[in-house]
Amino acid sequence: MGRSRTPLRRSKLALAALVVAVTTAGCARGPGAGDGASGIPDEVMLSSEDLGGATISTGGPDAIHPLPPRPCASATVPATPAGSKTVPATPATPAVSATVPASPAVSATGPASPAVSATVPAPPSGSAQAGPDSPEPVAERTINATVGQYRIYEYVARYPAGLAEEAMDVLRDELSRCRRPADGEDWKVLAEDDAGLLLLRSYSDGDASAAYYVGLAEDHLVAVLVIGTRTPNGDPTTAAGLGSAALARAGGTRETPVPPASEADPTDWNIYQAEVTGVRRGPDPRTLLIDVELLAGHPDCARNPRTDYYTEENGMIYANVVLDSARADVRGGCPSKVPGVARLTSSTPIGARVVVLNNEPWAPDGTGYRRCDPNLGCTPPADHCDPTWVLAAMKGMDVPRNSSRNVEGCDGAWLVMTLNLNSTQCGAGGRPGCSAPPAVYRYFMRFEEAGWRTVLRSTAPGCGDVLKVRADFPPALCRTLPAPG
Repeated sequence: MGRSRTPLRRSKLALAALVVAVTTAGCARGPGAGDGASGIPDEVMLSSEDLGGATISTGGPDAIHPLPPRPCASATVPATPAGSKTVPATPATPAVSATVPASPAVSATGPASPAVSATVPAPPSGSAQAGPDSPEPVAERTINATVGQYRIYEYVARYPAGLAEEAMDVLRDELSRCRRPADGEDWKVLAEDDAGLLLLRSYSDGDASAAYYVGLAEDHLVAVLVIGTRTPNGDPTTAAGLGSAALARAGGTRETPVPPASEADPTDWNIYQAEVTGVRRGPDPRTLLIDVELLAGHPDCARNPRTDYYTEENGMIYANVVLDSARADVRGGCPSKVPGVARLTSSTPIGARVVVLNNEPWAPDGTGYRRCDPNLGCTPPADHCDPTWVLAAMKGMDVPRNSSRNVEGCDGAWLVMTLNLNSTQCGAGGRPGCSAPPAVYRYFMRFEEAGWRTVLRSTAPGCGDVLKVRADFPPALCRTLPAPG
């Protein structure tokens, strides 16, 4: 309040310079960069599959973005003139910077843009990542990738037993003491879970932001940083989704951080149904972890996936899976999706009970759960001639749903069924003055892995037509049948 802001034109030019610097920084090795030889194996790190097929490189971010985050190690650095660049000062020098000449910037539209004022983390003492009050990791590694409009960085450090928690405690302490460590900079805890924190760091007088997720997975400290490539803003929803995936890779529990209950939020958030993509066993017999898709692309797209309207009836568990969003109804406001996790906790062990989420049943299947078939249920009848299988077949056919049917023959592998497609043209029971000519056809069907599939439709008597296309069709099911109709 009361602080003079940079004129609009200059501010935009400065931010453009910052975005260029951020986008290119990951191409070189940065602090904490490493590879498999660093002591952190590939399987502990995010994979290309986790990042939508993106190519992964080794290296950390530029000095503007500390990784892992260190709120108390920041100090304001004056803007440097165009044609120079800011680099970290030598180790063991607290919160300072140095500038070295750089090649003149070349622009098709005019002279180089002035560099933006930014905060630079103080060079650490000891490890390339540890702060003066933080324990030393025994191994650390940093990777990066570009995913759409974001640059993603992951940092993983392994500590001696018990010291990863101490490193996390140092971060929490710094967030409480140094929420605003420098003019124009602010660190905010957006959400938290049992494993860690979702953070948003605002800087450059609030015109730029970086999103972090930092969490514990056994003896590992895992940190994911998301910054923009086309704009100077990271996405907390993306950081939360990739953070939960990174925890799972490092041996932790994959969950989604939720906002602190006490934090006031003036944004107009509303409740929406979440899209459930998977269900798995939780860390104890009473808990399930529910994988969901979260809207992403803006900090207000989605948060707090959770279960709601929970009840247990007739040996089954029912719950709605919902999330909060302030932009779900904004056209183009959330252009992407990221994974998230909601937690379901029962008062008793869940065991082999079916779980109905958003009116869709899920049944135990090995170590996880499978989505039940909407027509066959969770336990399809063993008898393929059961009416449940026949009705499911009709729903998959291009016929009126309420067509009258007559099963002429079935042996579990082959089915003969006659349908009148015009049986309900005049409504149930008919209407006065309404008549519809019959449209009766005989369907010859074969049972496959997914259910009954049509081999042939015919209006002829007997088996002549079907035997022309399937010589193995059993004649006993159709030999004596008259023409349908």
